[in-house]
Amino acid sequence: MGRNDVGGLGRETARGLDGMTRRPKVSIIVNNYNYGRFLWEAIDSALTQSYSHREVIVVDDGSTDNSREVIAGYGELVIPVLKENGGQASAFNAGFAASTGELVLFLDSDDMLEPYAIETVVWEWRDGISRMLFPLLVIDEKSMPRGNVHGGDVGLSPIWGPFGGGGSPTSGNAFSRAALEKIMPIPEDGWKVCADNYVCSAALLFGRALRITMPLGKYRVHGRNNFCFDMEQPLAQLRGGIDRSLRLHAALSRLTDGKIRPLDEWLGASPEHWVRRLTSLRESPADHPWPDTRVALSARLVRSIWRYPLWNVRHRLGNTLFAIIYCALPWRAARTLRNLRDRNRGPTLRRVLGQ
Repeated sequence: MGRNDVGGLGRETARGLDGMTRRPKVSIIVNNYNYGRFLWEAIDSALTQSYSHREVIVVDDGSTDNSREVIAGYGELVIPVLKENGGQASAFNAGFAASTGELVLFLDSDDMLEPYAIETVVWEWRDGISRMLFPLLVIDEKSMPRGNVHGGDVGLSPIWGPFGGGGSPTSGNAFSRAALEKIMPIPEDGWKVCADNYVCSAALLFGRALRITMPLGKYRVHGRNNFCFDMEQPLAQLRGGIDRSLRLHAALSRLTDGKIRPLDEWLGASPEHWVRRLTSLRESPADHPWPDTRVALSARLVRSIWRYPLWNVRHRLGNTLFAIIYCALPWRAARTLRNLRDRNRGPTLRRVLGQ
């Protein structure tokens, strides 16, 4: 498992597609739940791709707004999959089951693709790639640019830790069907949200990641985004993220017949996991669901900082100082410090903490 960086516009052929045609069919699977006000922009962006050999599948996960009327308005231009509400994993599974493409892209219904996105993906695809990822331009609720990009960094191998799911949100990834057939269907229990984390991690077990530096889509930020890694989210959601890390390890272990590192080692290089655990314990110790102590979690957090492979000595020292202060402060002051870090306030703080 390795990684490559490429850029540039595409052409309607592929450079190298192991076991695929030179002009592969691409499935764009739009997954939607109650985003009728954005859905038409996502579907339009899929239908107006410069690459013509593609299908557009729209999965509605039991919406109660006008989403199904929006979908019906496209007639035979899209393949509708209308189902009862079951969460993101079930929507991914239903869309993939209806798809036939050799390459697959899951598009969140509040996001959009650039017109040349699929053409570029096809042109840059190479033998042995299981996941291609690219950054997304950030837009607001009214589709106006916010002047920054989101995602685009290649994660590390999921064999060594819970790293492979990062890099880009759902709409910033394309997958080979060969890899998806090995990892789908997604276990729906526990993956009602953040199912892209499972797919992005598991795909790296069966091929390499390739990174395109050019933004190929638009990522919408609005009041109802579900940020899987938002450290300011409600406690129940934060604990759900911890639980998903544990479920991900179990799932990846099954997919590789136990070749993933043991759980303690696998989590041992993930500072974010231990920050979440410590936050959960400090915010509500009475119902913290894991057998942790503050001292033990503090020690695990510091050890994980020095094992995290993407930080240099400066980043490790800066994060160690943050961890010590965070663990020692009274809870309200510690929460303020954590929020300051998570909001990336100031270039100096970002450089010190490696963000």
